[in-house]
Amino acid sequence: MARTNLHEQATRLLESIDKASSNGGHFEGTLRAVAVDAGLNSARSAEAIKLLEELGRIEVVQRGRRDRKTIISVRSNAPVTLQDAESMLPSRGGKRSARLDYNDLGRAVVDRLLELGRDDALRSAQVDVFASQNESSQRRVEQLEGAIEEANERETDLRIRLRAAEEALERAEENLRKAFGGPQRIPTAAAPVEDEDARAVLDILRSGS
Repeated sequence: MARTNLHEQATRLLESIDKASSNGGHFEGTLRAVAVDAGLNSARSAEAIKLLEELGRIEVVQRGRRDRKTIISVRSNAPVTLQDAESMLPSRGGKRSARLDYNDLGRAVVDRLLELGRDDALRSAQVDVFASQNESSQRRVEQLEGAIEEANERETDLRIRLRAAEEALERAEENLRKAFGGPQRIPTAAAPVEDEDARAVLDILRSGS
């Protein structure tokens, strides 16, 4: 509902502007001065100016700011009635429709749900990728550990076979000496091995490590 005296204030301000206008209804000056003359403060003056513009009583050509003057063209000096002021108010139905549009609200909710769904799908895909990479890495580690264990077993088996072959060779040599009646082998100091690679292999065989 319109304020009961807004139309009266608009009428007084219109009369004050019209009185201060030159021939042809052209006002150029300070709006505050004519508002004070009409008994209106700045807030009431702004409301009255807006109502007069909406009713087509005046046209604000230039609004006064700093050093600029306000320029108003008076189109009609007819008094503003209460019905005029109320007719400029938006209908309640229009306010309700502008305040809440269920179609817009529904679209906003759907858009938000779709956005959340996309984000959730992206996070799920990333989790699946990380899980797959982790499983692949674990399988690779298990394969490498198995290969290392097999290599250690093969190395141990080869050392055992080599030691057994050395012992068998020594027994065969001893048996041959006995069979041919040759002198028993007296252990003598082994001649130094000059080749470094051969010496390293011999050290390994002797140490049994």
